[in-house]
Amino acid sequence: MEKINSVFSNIQPRIAWKKPKSHDEEVKELIQNPSDPLIKFPLRGLGYSNEIGVALSAMPGWGKTAELLLWIPALMYLGADIYDKYSRGKEGNYSSASITTAVEEAAFQGLASVLLPTAAIKIGQNLTGYFKKFDGTNLTASAQEELYKKLVDDFDKDKFTKTNFDRVRAKVLDEGFEQHLNETRYSLSVESVKSKIIRFFGHSSKPVASATSKRENVAAFLESRAKMFYDIQQILENGNAQDISKLGKQALKYYKNSTKRIDEKAEKFIENNPALILKKLLNSQNPMYQKYAENILKHFEGEDVRLNLKVLMKDKKASSEMLKSLTLASEAKQEIFEFVKIVSRSTETLRKLLKFNEMKIGWLKTAGGFITLGCLAVPIDKFVHEYIINKFVKPGLENIGHIKTSFKKS
Repeated sequence: MEKINSVFSNIQPRIAWKKPKSHDEEVKELIQNPSDPLIKFPLRGLGYSNEIGVALSAMPGWGKTAELLLWIPALMYLGADIYDKYSRGKEGNYSSASITTAVEEAAFQGLASVLLPTAAIKIGQNLTGYFKKFDGTNLTASAQEELYKKLVDDFDKDKFTKTNFDRVRAKVLDEGFEQHLNETRYSLSVESVKSKIIRFFGHSSKPVASATSKRENVAAFLESRAKMFYDIQQILENGNAQDISKLGKQALKYYKNSTKRIDEKAEKFIENNPALILKKLLNSQNPMYQKYAENILKHFEGEDVRLNLKVLMKDKKASSEMLKSLTLASEAKQEIFEFVKIVSRSTETLRKLLKFNEMKIGWLKTAGGFITLGCLAVPIDKFVHEYIINKFVKPGLENIGHIKTSFKKS
């Protein structure tokens, strides 16, 4: 009887009911050695910096720079972690270095900290951006972001200086942009799989999302946004205080900021943008400034006015000299300086407003990336650890070890 009891007592623990693991216990299983300082914060946080960088890369302007900078601590962490696992060896006590453990850790980190999280973030950004189509534009966030970048570029090229919106629309929706979209669409149709993968994980300077969208939706978006900003510009430059007060909250915020140190800003504006001031004078609807437009045109009597004006506007030195010639009289100097203050406020306000709309889309995509990463970070680690490493990498390395041993014996 005692023998039976002893046998049963040995078997009992093996057949005992196994309690399901909690979420925290599953996460702890992914950690090879709880005493390892590299898996504890703050050092562990360095391993996530590249993922944060990928999520922030959707932000216009500084996003891509932040991504590059945040890869540096991540790569340093990955290198240190792989070397540490190599030094610890299979026993984990630094008694004997092991290339096998280093390879396992490199495979784990490459998949769980680089490749799969980056793919998850990119997918999250794209999915979040897709919902932007339901705002009535039928364009994804990526397409809208590309078109806002174009509008900022058009604004910087002074395409919004025309006297009426039809001329502005013709400049924004010109043949050059149409050709650029067609060329991009063709290049995508002949793109290799390798190029598609690189573009998915990286960034493209081409308007990919716009080129693959319906052309009528692209044109409608550009026209409606250009009209909106053109109307705001007209109010800022020709409206009274009451008209300006009716602008949106964000526009008013930027307008108030633009009035700070306005004299100093106007002087810099004259120095940096003489051609834009001349264009604004030529296209001004205010009778007070029409005499200056006439004086500019008088310089080209009997000549090809249009051609000479193009040459003048492209030559900063010539534009600056022309502007100085208009301000020889003290009264004219004061009038033009007041005009420059209006143009400076309007330009600063509109550019910031355009960038703000572009920035909102960037925040939307960034939020989508972070949410996806937060939902999939632990499942990705678990999948890589339990399936990729335990079922493929480790057995593969063991087979290689057996082959190597057999070869040595033979």
